[in-house]
Amino acid sequence: MNRQDFIANIRSALGRAKPTLPESTPVRYSDLSDAVSDAEDVRTEIDLRSRELLDQAAEALQTAGWNVHRAATLEDVGDTVATICKNIEASSVLRSGHEILDDAHVDDALKASGIEVQNMSLKPELSESEREEARLQHRREVFKTDAGITGGDYIIAETGTLVIHPQKGVSRLTSLAPPVHIAVMQRGQVLPSLDELFLLEHVDLLSGNRHGSMNLISGPSRTGDIEAKIVHGIHGPIQTHIMLVG
Repeated sequence: MNRQDFIANIRSALGRAKPTLPESTPVRYSDLSDAVSDAEDVRTEIDLRSRELLDQAAEALQTAGWNVHRAATLEDVGDTVATICKNIEASSVLRSGHEILDDAHVDDALKASGIEVQNMSLKPELSESEREEARLQHRREVFKTDAGITGGDYIIAETGTLVIHPQKGVSRLTSLAPPVHIAVMQRGQVLPSLDELFLLEHVDLLSGNRHGSMNLISGPSRTGDIEAKIVHGIHGPIQTHIMLVG
């Protein structure tokens, strides 16, 4: 069974329509320079097709179970995130260190709504022991908070998948442990398919710009292990929201 047939079987089982995106053929590279050249072409493509890809991503994300919200500019993000948190009756949230959340003034909007915000970004002046204590505190608090708010690295338009690389100020637990996950992403961060993602990861990894860990999040947690019935929230958030800006 080839890749296309495998994905088609999964899509049929989930009751999803076939995407309008063209199917691509995986490429194997023997020379890193060729991969770098193709990666540059991909980045040019996602820039030129940014609006089209964002619209395609919105449809795929909704099909995958995300609650999709659109915003014209970053100025519109904070109030929408605060409204989502009020609707789920959140009293405290934990946010990642993604810069987009600072640019959108998410903290200010949440605090103005009476919601406590914990920022997991570690201050550079902390000693190693203080950093370790802060990490332990984060692990304790992340299971108590009402929502986790993050940015992300990419969205896959083909599958409605959010890609997040754990890094400094970005713990995987922020998107996995709270019952609600809210992500904020911008136009220009959308890739057509997993093929482009794996190409960019390949180049970044071999260039020393990325470690090998990443989270691929395709909607709320769900499993059919119990009597073949779909149950939400077993292995992660029961509810996922994504803000698409642009």
